[in-house]
Amino acid sequence: MGDRRAREIAVGPTAATRESPVMNSDLLQRLSSSDLDVRNEAIVEAAESCEAEVAEALAGLLISPDVGTPARTASAQALARMPEEAGIERLRGLLQHEESDFRVLAASGLEFHPDPETVRVLLAVLVDPVNKVRNVAERSLLAMTCVFTDESHRQVEELLDHPVPLTRSPAARLAGAAAISELAPKLARMALEDEEWLPRVWSCRALGELGDHQQNLEVLEQVATSDDKNRVRAAAVEAIGEMRAERSEEILRGIVETDSDEGVKRAAEEALEDLQRGGFDDE
Repeated sequence: MGDRRAREIAVGPTAATRESPVMNSDLLQRLSSSDLDVRNEAIVEAAESCEAEVAEALAGLLISPDVGTPARTASAQALARMPEEAGIERLRGLLQHEESDFRVLAASGLEFHPDPETVRVLLAVLVDPVNKVRNVAERSLLAMTCVFTDESHRQVEELLDHPVPLTRSPAARLAGAAAISELAPKLARMALEDEEWLPRVWSCRALGELGDHQQNLEVLEQVATSDDKNRVRAAAVEAIGEMRAERSEEILRGIVETDSDEGVKRAAEEALEDLQRGGFDDE
């Protein structure tokens, strides 16, 4: 008897208890409570429910004008954590809401439900017209690159060609974070040829994350020594250091000696220091 009681405490209420009508009714009442502490406790508990009514109540809190941002954020996370599909489908649906604040909350909550379908819908959000929505979707995607699939890679590749630079940039960042090595040629072209500086920055950083490949290093060296934007050159410098290639130190020393921008020089000096701490000794 003692062992069974200990197991019940460890795992919490059983599924049967969670789904009982009495418990469900009580939870719904507490979710609508005007007492913030009661409601907040109910939101946490709701994450363990499988009931559609509970998911509906959480979704209602998320879009309610009478609920503050902390409770809305907690509701989004609870929807993402609900078992089965009761909550996650509502959260994905909210990505299409006409109010951008609710799309932001949905994208944020989805971080807590990493799977290929979540990746698919969040990648689609990177074309949202509102920058904050894209930024939050990107942040959530960066937390789940381990569940990217071949289809995810295809979506990222398409986004690299998107006409909006603030969509191309997160796509490049994700290509590096997810180590999508087959996109290296496209990232290289972006680093050298994109008309906007921010996609060039993130494609350089992605190439650095993809590792020590001769072609990637050559592209980064070209960018670091010839791009007319100092922030792009600095990004290429940092990527060269991160790559830790055989020629990284040589290239970085040359940049310290020749680049006229103090910020780029400082980035090269810091990259050299990191290399030496990692075992690249001075000659």
